[in-house]
Amino acid sequence: MLESLRRSIGMGIARFHFRASREKVISFTHAIPSAGSLLVIMPAAGDADDTKTLLTFRDHFEEGKITVLTSGRRPAIERLLPRSRVIAIEPGEISAFFLPHRAPIEKIRAREYDLAVDLNLDFLLPSAYICRESNARVRVGFSGPHADIFYNFQVRLDPASQGGRAYERLVSCLHMFFAQEGV
Repeated sequence: MLESLRRSIGMGIARFHFRASREKVISFTHAIPSAGSLLVIMPAAGDADDTKTLLTFRDHFEEGKITVLTSGRRPAIERLLPRSRVIAIEPGEISAFFLPHRAPIEKIRAREYDLAVDLNLDFLLPSAYICRESNARVRVGFSGPHADIFYNFQVRLDPASQGGRAYERLVSCLHMFFAQEGV
């Protein structure tokens, strides 16, 4: 009950924070294939399927242009993408209302991103908030309640999809756009 109330207050704060920002109309067929920099927000509970998704992104982006946000330190990702920037957010950097403190936001905003992808299957307010704060032209996440506040490109999940299937669907959606310009 208390956690639900805190989450609801956090959502209200996030809505208030983003109330005045207006989305620009963009063409996904141009914005996604021309993206040069990428922010990937890893799910809280990492597995082999989300790591495989990182390999797919590595095929389309220079490693130096990829930033990976993780909850806690994940050495496997650092080994997989040695030239990429990996930012670890610790639980203490999230407020009681499930919003990130200023320090992690400043780390993210230190770079500009063309594409931001949130790999959390369930809606998590901290990662969605960071995705929106990244100011990426295209912000990709899975559809769900409140997702339209944070993402401008949403992938709908089949209720039976779990883990790898969901990531395969996300990657195939993005591949449609990468194929547009032969990237």
